Amino acid sequence: MRNPVKIGRRVYLRLVEPDDARLFADASHLEIETRFQDDGRVPVSVLAHQHWIRASGRRGTPEEISFAICRVEDDVCIGGTTLRHIDWINRTAETGTGLFAMTDRGQGLGTEAKHLLLEYAFVDLGLHALNSMVYEHNTRSAAALAKQGYRLAGRLTADVQQGGGFHDTLVFDITRENWERAYARWRDEQAGVT
Repeated sequence: MRNPVKIGRRVYLRLVEPDDARLFADASHLEIETRFQDDGRVPVSVLAHQHWIRASGRRGTPEEISFAICRVEDDVCIGGTTLRHIDWINRTAETGTGLFAMTDRGQGLGTEAKHLLLEYAFVDLGLHALNSMVYEHNTRSAAALAKQGYRLAGRLTADVQQGGGFHDTLVFDITRENWERAYARWRDEQAGVT
């Protein structure tokens, strides 16, 4: 493992590095699941990703912390997860997680990575509450958030234009207490405890 920040059973998190820019750019261009895209399917260059990674590593109080999701078994980066819009006064942030390859989705790797991110946010950083936004037709991500302990907090009406129409965005939130309960259930499931 290279520079792990949080280590799980199958994946670990490390800070994104400039060398990851090509991987993130390629994954963005190859994504076929358009309902996941919050960038309007605008091509993002390797240079833009390098700039974003370098900017996130500058000194000062960060407003965003981004991690590469890597497999423990072979150190391959399979996705990314982020805390953004960090409010250090109110101790809140927004989360986002994505896996590059369709073959890695639905295997529980994203859930494990998200639990590592939530542990980092709540335990290491001392944040109080987090939120996450999902397009209404992205049922897979909405179900994953619910499994991780998030609750549906509301909806932004017709704020996304896609496929010739406008769609809602679902807003989820989670507190440390709700995450701890969900994490305990998930950990027991992984250990085969009923």
